[in-house]
Amino acid sequence: MPESDIQPKELVFVLDTSGSMWGFPLEKAKQVISRALDELYPGDTFNLITFSGDTHIVFPEPVYPTAENISKAKAVLATRTGGGGTEMMKAIRAALVPSDQRDHVRVVCFLTDGYVGNDMEIVGEVQKHPNARVFAFGIGTAVNRFLLDKMAEAGRGAVEYVTLADQADEAADRFYERVRSPLLTDLHIDWGGLPVADVYPQRLPDLFSGQPLVITGRYTQAAGGKVHLRGTRAGGPFVRDIPVTFSSSTPPFDALAGFWARRRIEDLMSEDWLGIQQGNMKPALKEQITQLGLDYRLMTQFTSFVAVEEQIVTKGGRPQRVEVPVEMPEGVSHEGVFGDQKQYAYGIVGGAAGGIGAGVGGSVMSAQLARVPMALPMPCQAASNEIVTLHGAAPQVSVALPPAPKATPDAMPEARADGPATALDKQRRLLESKLQPAVLAALDCYRKSRASGHCANINSNKITLGIWLTADSSEVRAPLQALGFELKHEDAKQKVLVGILSVDKLDELVKLQAVRFVSLERK
Repeated sequence: MPESDIQPKELVFVLDTSGSMWGFPLEKAKQVISRALDELYPGDTFNLITFSGDTHIVFPEPVYPTAENISKAKAVLATRTGGGGTEMMKAIRAALVPSDQRDHVRVVCFLTDGYVGNDMEIVGEVQKHPNARVFAFGIGTAVNRFLLDKMAEAGRGAVEYVTLADQADEAADRFYERVRSPLLTDLHIDWGGLPVADVYPQRLPDLFSGQPLVITGRYTQAAGGKVHLRGTRAGGPFVRDIPVTFSSSTPPFDALAGFWARRRIEDLMSEDWLGIQQGNMKPALKEQITQLGLDYRLMTQFTSFVAVEEQIVTKGGRPQRVEVPVEMPEGVSHEGVFGDQKQYAYGIVGGAAGGIGAGVGGSVMSAQLARVPMALPMPCQAASNEIVTLHGAAPQVSVALPPAPKATPDAMPEARADGPATALDKQRRLLESKLQPAVLAALDCYRKSRASGHCANINSNKITLGIWLTADSSEVRAPLQALGFELKHEDAKQKVLVGILSVDKLDELVKLQAVRFVSLERK
């Protein structure tokens, strides 16, 4: 599909950096985000949020994919290592605040293993933000599939999983293609008076590349007619009429009936996720779910399959309790979840108050120790300089945990000191702050190989650009015309001018205050 037919969107990446993500899961998630940043379409905006025990938001609001913004986001990714607990609700709320830019599709991508304890409360929070589309990318062999499936379903998005290293690249590609290409948004079906009932999902998700949309329902009598599918494509209306025939002679199909019943149950559960989490679901909903489970022989929250043993064996007439050890899931780091136990005598670790993945920063511990090695703990993201105090026969030792790297301008590389190159540095930073990386690469190539003239996207020393403006008026356009900008066409709604400009005028173009972002032309 051409880029011009894909609706601009707002991408918010939410990365889980808790202890359980340490190692392969976190590195693969970073690769997915890094690739997505490199492939953003002109007109898209993005932000990056990381969370473990606390939440870090890289930009105050979504930004255009300039060279400077992408470089900053990647620098923040490079500092992230797995450590700390999983406090997901703060990140959920930070990411799903509805966008003020109504011409964008707000796509929120969660990259996590979903190791939390308030699954249904989180799904309920996703439902409160209908303007966002939620995608989930689960990484690991023991991913919380219930949580990620329901987040994507409630957010009208999709979910992708990767469990083994040899599947990671393929799964990441599928996930990325779905996220970057919303084909139809705001879908609605007009049944044209046909006798249909109990259609699910009631709120249709968007249609993304490589993702089929399945709708279930029941018809009450034989009929024929047209179904009208309506939506938005590339910012404009889309309508398609689909002829259908409902036959009275179709034989019953138990599997399809069970599939419909499952969708019906899921819809009923979605009406009171918080009640299910707290164990006090609305009685009317509970009764309907229970009856559907019995009628269609389905396992639900309130119905189950029961296996009855014909013979029960006990020792001495009394049941015997057996402790069964549980192995760590493949790919989940023991040190990432529980900290480096070798640093403490008798394998004492923190995390008692911090939940899974809390690491050594989870609580204050006391124990009788023969000796206390002085090695510092593995890197972890603590909210502050926490002190772990060990009491016992040995002298009291206080170990200050290093603070987590913050995603602030202070963490970014500093500019060079004042000197002969200061003016050049300022101009370079200005170019990086407004140019798409592809445009900046074309400019760099032009300067280095002006004689040969073999540079991508440049023809006869000119380049075709999309100029994104803060405002559009004759006063704003006058300086562009003075630079020799040749207008081809424009998008008044998004304040974008598309035209041709000499490459050596890019330095002057970025100095114009009305210019927000400069990209290649959308194909």
